[in-house]
Amino acid sequence: MKHTEKNSTLRVLNAHTSVRHFEAGADVPIVDEERIVTAAQRASSSCNLQAYSFVSVRDAGRRGAISQAAGGVKVAENAPLLLMVCVDLYRLDFAAEQAGLEFYQDRFLDTYTVGVVDAALAAQNAAVAAESIGYGICYLGCLRSGMEQIIELLQLPHKVFPLFALAIGVPAKKNPLKPRLPIEGVWFREEYDASAAEKAVLHYDRTMAASGVYDRRHFPLEGRARRSADDTGTQPGARSEAAGGSYGWIEHSARRISSTLDKDVRPFLRGILEKAGFGFK
Repeated sequence: MKHTEKNSTLRVLNAHTSVRHFEAGADVPIVDEERIVTAAQRASSSCNLQAYSFVSVRDAGRRGAISQAAGGVKVAENAPLLLMVCVDLYRLDFAAEQAGLEFYQDRFLDTYTVGVVDAALAAQNAAVAAESIGYGICYLGCLRSGMEQIIELLQLPHKVFPLFALAIGVPAKKNPLKPRLPIEGVWFREEYDASAAEKAVLHYDRTMAASGVYDRRHFPLEGRARRSADDTGTQPGARSEAAGGSYGWIEHSARRISSTLDKDVRPFLRGILEKAGFGFK
C-alpha cells in the first residue's frame, strides 16, 4: 500500500525535481520573490554572521550575458528570475571596520567555508519556499565557469563571490522524480558503514541503468583520467560500458568525476577567489 504523506512541508521536499522549462510570459512577482528571500533568511547561520547575499537578475539582456559567460546556459536565459547566491564577507569587513578591528579571519579557509555553508542553507530555504508557492527551480552551479565575467556583470564588491544561481519560474514541464541512493547507503548508525555504502552504490547503479535516465546522455571516454592497475594486478574498469557493462550511475558518475577538462575542474577558481579577497590558510 502506497504511503500518502500528510505533512505539507515533507510533500514539497519529497516532490522536488529540477525544472528547466518555464512558461513563457509567466513572471515571478516581486511580492513572491520577497517571500522567497525572507524565508531564505530564516535559515540557520554560523554565529549569526549571515555571510551570504542574493542578487536578483530579471533583465533579459543581463541573464543572456550571464548565460554566455558560462558557455551558454539556456535555463539562465529562459527563467524569468535568476537568483544569484553569493558568499558575502563584505558586510563583515564593514562591521569590523566600524568596530575598529581587523577582519583577521578572512585569510583562512574556514571563513570561506562558513560563507559557503551559510549560502547553501539559505538557498535551500529559498528553493523550498519557491516550490511551496507553485514555482519550479533549478540550481545552476555551471555558472562558476564564467565567474570573472559574472562578478563584473553584477558589480560585486571585494569579498563577495557568486557560488551558483537559482533559476525560478512557473514550470512548463517538470522532470520525473529520479530515484535516490538507498537510504541504507547514506544513513548510518553511530559509525560509517563502508560495506553498506558500497552495496547501496551497486544497487543504485542497477536501478539507474534500468530507469533509462541516461539514454542518449553518455559522457565520452576521451579526456578522462585513468586509474592504474592496483597492487594485486587487477585491471581497473572491468565494469565499464566499454568492457561490456551497463551504463548506469557508476559509469556515468565515474566519467563525470574523472574528466580532466578545465571546464569541469575549473582550476582558475582559487585565483579568482584570492583576487576577490578570500584566503585559504
